[in-house]
Amino acid sequence: MSEISILVILGAIVALILIYAMRLRAVPMPSLRAARDEIIAYLPKDPCKVTDFGSGWGDLVIDIARSRPDITVTGIELSPLPYAISRMRAVVTQLQNLSLIRADFRTLDRDPGDVVVCFLDPRVMADVGDTLTRRMKPGGIVISRAFAIPGWQAFGEIPMKSGSDRLYLYRVGKHLAV
Repeated sequence: MSEISILVILGAIVALILIYAMRLRAVPMPSLRAARDEIIAYLPKDPCKVTDFGSGWGDLVIDIARSRPDITVTGIELSPLPYAISRMRAVVTQLQNLSLIRADFRTLDRDPGDVVVCFLDPRVMADVGDTLTRRMKPGGIVISRAFAIPGWQAFGEIPMKSGSDRLYLYRVGKHLAV
C-alpha cells in the first residue's frame, strides 16, 4: 500500500469522525481505566440491566460486562467508526452479557433498563434528560460522568478520584429540581 493510499484512508477516517462529531454535537471520549472502575463501583450490587448512552469505543461497556457477568449491558452508539471498533472488540471478548446497538439514543424506542451511564458532551445532556424522562421507569439510576443533566436534581455529586470530573447520580422519579 502506498503512502498516498494510507493518507487517503486516514483522511477518510478523520473526516468521518469530524462529520459525526458535528452532527451529534459530541466527540467520542474514551475513559481511563481508573475512571471506568469508579463508575462500575456505583452500579447496584444486584443483577440489573445497564445501558450506556454513547458507548463510543466500547471501553466502559466491555469493562462492565467483564467485571459484572450478572449484569446485562447494552451500548448505544451512533457514530459509525467508534461503533465498528466496539463491535470488533465485543466479538473478540465474546461476552454473553454484552450487546451493542448502532442507533441514536434519542430516537431508539426501547426501555433503557435499570441504570443508564453516560459521558456525553454537555450540549447533549438536555436530550439525555428528555429521553430518560419519557423512557425510564421510576427508581432507575442515571450515572453521568462530568456533566449534569439540566433541570435534574442529583442525589449525589461525587468528585472522581481519577481526575477532575464529577459523577452525577440521579434517581428517576426523584430527579426533578424542586
